[in-house]
Amino acid sequence: MSKKSRIALIVASVAICLAGVAIPAFAVDEELMTRYLNAANDQYTAGNYAKAFSYINTVLGSYKQESLPENVEVIAETIYYGYLSQIKDSRDGNAFRAVKEKLIEFPYLSSERVNRLVKIINTFEAQDAAWGGDPTRAVSSGGDSNPVLRSTLELQLALENAKKDAVEQNQRSNDERRKELLETQQSAYREAFEATGSTNRFVVLSLFVLAGVCFIVFVVVVVNTVLNLKNAKNQNDKFVETLRAVSQLSRLPQDALAALPPIYGVDGEMRMIGSAQAATGLPPPPTTESEKKELDELARKCRELGAQIDLATGRKNNSKNVSEMVYKIALEMGVAQYDAMLYFSVAMVYDIGFLEIDRALLSAENLTEAQKYEIRNHVKQGLAQLSFVPERYTNIFADGVLTHHENMDGSGYPEGLQGERIPYIGRLIRVVESFVALVSKRSYREIFDKESAVAELEKKPGLYDSAIVAALDRVI
Repeated sequence: MSKKSRIALIVASVAICLAGVAIPAFAVDEELMTRYLNAANDQYTAGNYAKAFSYINTVLGSYKQESLPENVEVIAETIYYGYLSQIKDSRDGNAFRAVKEKLIEFPYLSSERVNRLVKIINTFEAQDAAWGGDPTRAVSSGGDSNPVLRSTLELQLALENAKKDAVEQNQRSNDERRKELLETQQSAYREAFEATGSTNRFVVLSLFVLAGVCFIVFVVVVVNTVLNLKNAKNQNDKFVETLRAVSQLSRLPQDALAALPPIYGVDGEMRMIGSAQAATGLPPPPTTESEKKELDELARKCRELGAQIDLATGRKNNSKNVSEMVYKIALEMGVAQYDAMLYFSVAMVYDIGFLEIDRALLSAENLTEAQKYEIRNHVKQGLAQLSFVPERYTNIFADGVLTHHENMDGSGYPEGLQGERIPYIGRLIRVVESFVALVSKRSYREIFDKESAVAELEKKPGLYDSAIVAALDRVI
């Protein structure tokens, strides 16, 4: 055998030996991951979702995304969904944060149903953070982390105390006036009886005094009615002026923006789920009688709340006018009848956050910058008031309440979203609300006719979706 042949034989032998060492090492790793995968599956079947979550994360950490076996990804998504379902019922904040961190690490597990659960749990957290079931407890404990909400509650408490003092003072004044009037009547009776000594004259005088008292009461009632009507008009005018001043502000301050749920933060990745297009992400139409009854009850509740919102803001029939126009434009743009009806209900309550703002603040003069931001924060407070909405409709209602003040160029609030990053329902309400305001009477300007109002919206493509404005022009 030649020298070259011997060298080649030695090299081949060494390669075979190295291969014999490497192959068992790889087999051991696969066997270990299989054991972890089986353990995760067993724990999930037994209902121990936390342990299943821990085991499956060990398996996921051993693979790169491109080499991850398909069966591992399917099992992992199932475990994540089961664990989130348990967290939704238990409200375990620490476990929820751990799941969100892992979703950032393994983004390919963010399926539609996983993202929907994350969005729902975030909404629940916003509700719990806003009130905690007790407004006073929110101020003394959890509310301390939310300076805007704390300031709002403290202002409401101060206004309630002032109102209570005014009522007590008015009651005391009324008691004193009644006492004084009674003494005057008694004095008049005595004088009349002593001066005339005649029962008939006393009766006549009593009737005269009684008629005088009735006349005074009538005058007081008429004056109070006139004053109340005047105050109502003044309150409406002040509210309109307040909205006008608030609209000139930029986005919410950073401390208020930080209080929004993570899915609606500036860097939120799940904002677009069920929202980017007109007919995407909405729950399927109801099929059973119970589902149909649930939807009918939701629509009825929205109409009731819409009337309450209009009463609080002094904008007569605003919710009705906005929701009807939203419904017509949605149909014009090709949205299905069922989806358009959902948009109609959302538009009824898009300003529900104003029910948590004290009316005295809405009609106050010379608002401070902080008070203007408190009023603007009605979008966030509105999110916390959606507990009446069934879970399957939570996403679309949250989109409408939170984003109806966003502008196409990013100058709106609360997040400064741009273009199609703004959910469709938010862009739709933004256009219709502005149109209704232009064709309605306002204290600071004249009424626009419909064509002029549309032309005014077309001048501002940075604020309004041009496709929706064009559909509005066709509808009217």
